[in-house]
Amino acid sequence: MEVLLVVLLMGLAAAAVTLSMGGAGKDSALEKTAQQFMQSVDLVLDETVMSGDFVGIVVEPDHYQFVIYDEGKWQPLKNDRLLSEREMPSGVDMSLVVEGLPLVQEDEEKSSSFTDDGPFIEKTDEEKKKFPDPQILLFPSGEMSAFELTFAGRNDSNQYIDVKVIGDPLGRLRLSRNDDDK
Repeated sequence: MEVLLVVLLMGLAAAAVTLSMGGAGKDSALEKTAQQFMQSVDLVLDETVMSGDFVGIVVEPDHYQFVIYDEGKWQPLKNDRLLSEREMPSGVDMSLVVEGLPLVQEDEEKSSSFTDDGPFIEKTDEEKKKFPDPQILLFPSGEMSAFELTFAGRNDSNQYIDVKVIGDPLGRLRLSRNDDDK
């Protein structure tokens, strides 16, 4: 297991160096950002299988971060350069659809499936920042919440471009560009 983890980390490091050397405008920068997200999720998903921990991903329009379920709360991963909070480059926005549903729903109930305390108690802004609830869950079985995360922006010609990262419940990730034929 340790050898596999070392090989995986070396591969990710090599991929990161390769990706950082390219650069043909905003199209490739957007795809590079999406690929970095995919590689990070792959790494964390492998780690959840080995450690048995529940890990989540908190996605906001301008950044994402990994959180771990520990002591009854979701806590951000700290002191990890590869998996720390990632800010999106200027002009890049993210939008998330989880399990086929948009992130914010009009008819959403005020209850949580993660607590046994009954009704959902609204967190303060400080609590939300300190203990954020993830939208995407990564399970120790190697499975995860199905999602589509879109990285969007404008290219040098001011045309709208986007790249989607699609994750299925079995833990597989794939990249889809807006000009791909489906």
